[in-house]
Amino acid sequence: MAEKKPDTSKNDDDKSKKSGGKGGCLIVLLILFLTPLLALGTLYFLNKDFNLSANSILSNLPGPVGGYFEKFPTRAEELAQVKTVADYMLSLDESRAVDKLLILQKDDKGAYDDVIKEMLRVNPNKTRNILEALRSATVNKDALANTVQGISSEQTDDLKAQATYISGLPLTAAVEEVNGIIEDSINGHKNAAAIFEYIDDNTAVSILYQLDQIDRDKIYASLSDTKAQSIRNAYSTKQRRKEDLQQIADVYKSESADTLINTLGNTSVYSLDDLAIIYKELGAKKAGEVLAKSTDETFVFDIISKIKANEMLDKGEDLLTPDILKSLKIYKEFDDNVKELINVYSKMDTTKVVSIVRNMMLNASPSQTYDLNNGEMISISDEDLILRILTSFPQDKIATILSSLDQTLSSELTRKLALPQN
Repeated sequence: MAEKKPDTSKNDDDKSKKSGGKGGCLIVLLILFLTPLLALGTLYFLNKDFNLSANSILSNLPGPVGGYFEKFPTRAEELAQVKTVADYMLSLDESRAVDKLLILQKDDKGAYDDVIKEMLRVNPNKTRNILEALRSATVNKDALANTVQGISSEQTDDLKAQATYISGLPLTAAVEEVNGIIEDSINGHKNAAAIFEYIDDNTAVSILYQLDQIDRDKIYASLSDTKAQSIRNAYSTKQRRKEDLQQIADVYKSESADTLINTLGNTSVYSLDDLAIIYKELGAKKAGEVLAKSTDETFVFDIISKIKANEMLDKGEDLLTPDILKSLKIYKEFDDNVKELINVYSKMDTTKVVSIVRNMMLNASPSQTYDLNNGEMISISDEDLILRILTSFPQDKIATILSSLDQTLSSELTRKLALPQN
């Protein structure tokens, strides 16, 4: 009969159960131990306040552990450091502050955030400007787009420079320059229009309306709608102003040169451009008579030059200023002669003056006439001379002279003295 072997499987199962039970307990213990550690570790690294509190507590431990954590700054120390950095950033100009903040942001995002918060608290306006510059500095643009933008910027600067150059030229030279641009290439009108975009409206009007109408229309077509309308508005304003000045000049024609020189003899009332229009409208004879009263040679030169330039631009030739200069010369010589005679007569006895006046009235020489190229005629008579001399005397002396003449001459002189001296 075979020997019965002992059953060991039951013992193995018991051992396995005991071993499994011990392993499970160990795992549970590890989980219970590690979970708080992981949670604390997460808080330590992610929560700044917990980090600082933990460092403060752990720094009190004895030995190397306490020494290690003692190296970390306390909350108060860190706040002081943040404030120091924030104050320093705010003391810098924007570009330098941006450079340093970019480095801080890269090295320590948390510290960067704390510094920005402190900066906003101390000086929000400057901080916002710095942040705006910081955002601009960190925007990554496509290299091709950057190149295109750079080219566009350079082209704009070049157009502005050309606009400034043309605007600074005398009008005749500016018109020639624009005509040269138009003729330079097949896109000449478009190129000229691009420059006109940056020229002051009034200057643009002065240049554009000296161009051939076809060229002007093509430039208008190439301008932006806003600029084209703006220039047209400026032109309308200029035309209305010109019409107003022409009407004013018509009124001035009836006033004496002695009166007009006070208004038209300087730029305190009208600009040089306005005066050029007024003097042209007065006509060469009257314009010369008024300018003869001026003692400012520079002013006279500027007015004549402006009128001449306008005539050359409008008509291609100047027939006006030679007549104005001739008129000016005639009246200037007459005025100078009158001044000399006034000086002489003022020293003479009244009886002698009466005798001279009587003889000149009764034996007047024929009027001296001067023809201008435009058809106007300047006539200067002895009567004109007498009236100019008499009007320079005091009222009592004029009365004495008139009372010493016979009734006919006295009446004639009285009537002429009372009339406007044009």
